[in-house]
Order: sequence, then structure tokens, then C-alpha cells
Amino acid sequence: MINKLIRCTACNQVIPNYQGYELTRAKSLPGVEWSDADLASAREFLRTHFGHSLEEILLEEDSWVSEKPSYEPLRVSYCLAGNAGERFLIRRTKLALDQPASYEIVPGRMKISNVSLKFQESDLRKQIFAEKGFSSLLKERMEKFIQVFRDEITRISPEKVEEEIKEIYDGESCALAYAGLNNSRWERILNRCRLYFDESELKALRRFIDENHNPPDVLSIQIERRISIIPLAGEESIVGLQDRKETEEEMEASSIARSQKGFRRNP
Repeated sequence: MINKLIRCTACNQVIPNYQGYELTRAKSLPGVEWSDADLASAREFLRTHFGHSLEEILLEEDSWVSEKPSYEPLRVSYCLAGNAGERFLIRRTKLALDQPASYEIVPGRMKISNVSLKFQESDLRKQIFAEKGFSSLLKERMEKFIQVFRDEITRISPEKVEEEIKEIYDGESCALAYAGLNNSRWERILNRCRLYFDESELKALRRFIDENHNPPDVLSIQIERRISIIPLAGEESIVGLQDRKETEEEMEASSIARSQKGFRRNP
């Protein structure tokens, strides 16, 4: 597991720090964690930057994000890394199973944006069909509930979704999250349903909501997200999903560092 990089302060380029391994002597690493291609790439980096000032920067493990799940080996990921005085945005790219991942410092800051909202219609219908406490007539009438629920979701703007939810659950990647609507929105939905359901049905409907509204249950909404990189100068560069309306959470990182400190080994 890579948790540190070696950075050339003159060129602002990085390579993984293969801890506990002497790159200049051994041909391959026992234990198969690093491939020959990994080590050859590291040696080439040291040759290219021979005589330059090198330093060690630490990856912030809890800052890793990707639009693909972590179990997919071929993906582009981003994280923050830093030394005592600066932070950098790092992009890790793995394009082939037989090739090492590449790491680079990206000038700019990363933004994770909400781009669309939807509900889990297929799973919701399956849950309604399997509901033992619903009569056949109520299951048919639940179509009205689905229509009201769908309409309420369309009234929520992605950039203001935080105002409408009470909790959020991260999906397999940062491109997807599940959110539970707040109580006031559910009361609005139930009030609209009074036009279509009698009191006993409304009671059963309220129970159904109470049992299935927490994320990632079938009545939680799905939030689609994207990753974008905002350069320090110029326009925003879209990295992931298609451009749509958005809200944002920003993770900032320094773009250029020119300190002339020497390479610092682990204590």
C-alpha cells in the first residue's frame, strides 16, 4: 500500500516511495506487492532527477476519491498529500493490469459536485410487492404514492439537497450517495397522499415509510456526483460525469511548490 511519495522539488514530479526496499540493488520485491514494472519506473525517476532536491510527502489516506468503486483496479483516483508546509492534489491513474499506476501532481483544486437526484423505483416496487402488511388493493394504490414521491424528488434542486435531507450514506464510489429525506418533506408527501388513501391506508403507508426511509433503503434518494478539477487560472476542467447543475464540496490543494528542502527519510 502506497502511503508516501517522493517529490522532486525542482520539477514538481512524484513517484511512489517503496518503503523498506532498496531500488538500486534488488530486481524485484519479495512478496509480490511491487512488480518489476513498478520498480523499473521508480529507478528511472531517480535517474532522471539525479542531483535534484527530493523530499517525501505523505498521502492523506482519508482523502481518496474516485468515480469508480475501490475494488475496480483500473480507475483514476485523487487524494491530497503534503509535507510540513504545503499540500498537493495527487492524481493516480491505473490503465492496465500489467502496468504500474502513475502518480502526478495536479495544479488546482478538486470539487465534488451533486449533479442529479433520483429514487430507486425498481427496488421500491419490489419492496411494495413483497410487503405482507399491504392488501392487494393497497398495493395497487401505491402507484399514487410513487407518483407523489417522484414529483417531490423532482422539486428538489441538486444544489440545495442538503437542505432537504437528514442523513447521507456514501455509495461504492464518490460518484454515488444515498440520502434520507427530512421529516418535513415526508409529512408533505403524506399530506398529498390523503387525496388517495383512507386513514387505515395512511397508517400503513406511514409505517412503510418509517421502515424504509433510512439510507440506503428503498425510500432513500440517490445522489449522482462528479469530480472536477478547477485550475488556479482559467476555466473548470470536467474530469468525470457530464456537465449538469451542481452543488459543491471543495478540497483545496497547492498547485506549485518550489521549496529547496532535501529528501527526508522516515525517522
